[in-house]
Amino acid sequence: MGKVIGAVDIGGTRTRVGLFHRGRLLARTSFPTRGLPEVAEALRMLLSRVKAEPASIGVGAPAPLDMRRGVILGCPNLPHWNGVAVAEELSREFGCPVYLANDATCAAIGELEFGHRARDFVYITWSTGIGGGIVSGGRVVWGKEGQAGEVGHMVIHPQGPHCRCGKRGCLEAIASGTGIARAARELLGRKLTAATVVRKAREGDPTAQRIVQRACEAMGQGIAILWEIFYPEMIVLGGGLTRAWDYLGPLVLSAAREFSRPAPRVELTPLGDDVGLYGASALHLHFPES
Repeated sequence: MGKVIGAVDIGGTRTRVGLFHRGRLLARTSFPTRGLPEVAEALRMLLSRVKAEPASIGVGAPAPLDMRRGVILGCPNLPHWNGVAVAEELSREFGCPVYLANDATCAAIGELEFGHRARDFVYITWSTGIGGGIVSGGRVVWGKEGQAGEVGHMVIHPQGPHCRCGKRGCLEAIASGTGIARAARELLGRKLTAATVVRKAREGDPTAQRIVQRACEAMGQGIAILWEIFYPEMIVLGGGLTRAWDYLGPLVLSAAREFSRPAPRVELTPLGDDVGLYGASALHLHFPES
């Protein structure tokens, strides 16, 4: 087949790896997030399957990073990735350019290129953690060192729970899957996943309902803040917790409308769990110039 684009989406829970040719997803795989050797092995397997070589590889990671050097600097949810020179190691392995960016910014690129294709929007990933990416006038807003869009670390409640970033009351600490699970551990006295807490809330458990209500109100407040600041075409949501949007959505939207003057337009990504993978495949097209 010749040359293809490799794409990697490192998530807080799962890692997705795919190969693309002219914007079409040729092959993909996913597995529980571990380390870079497993990513390289997945790429080798897929390249062997389609009998191709990579022209470039795009990688999205849920962490502060040095985009220029392609190094993950500090990953609170995945500390074993701290200091990993992703671009250098994968480039040595596969002999091609490797681009590294924040995973939520990659998802925003996926939306821009393959999803709703809005020109002005904020993308929010609502999953194990909470991240964001901003597109203005069809261009990605990178900010200094590519760290723009860290919406999960907006402080929603200053006296709220401690966040792994070191602050208190961040949106991520309250509304992420990790935050929901931690609240359940504190209030219910046992270890539950966020998905289980949401299921119990659906079933009428009053404590689970309080946890979910608090998380959705925080997410709605975050959306309202972003809407007031950017006044975009839409706010786009993706990530594992949006699978329960039929239940969570009305709670989130009610809070967003309460805290925002114009009612925000909120859409789910049409690309589902692969939005970050699609974005990583187009990262080379949007990577900031030196």
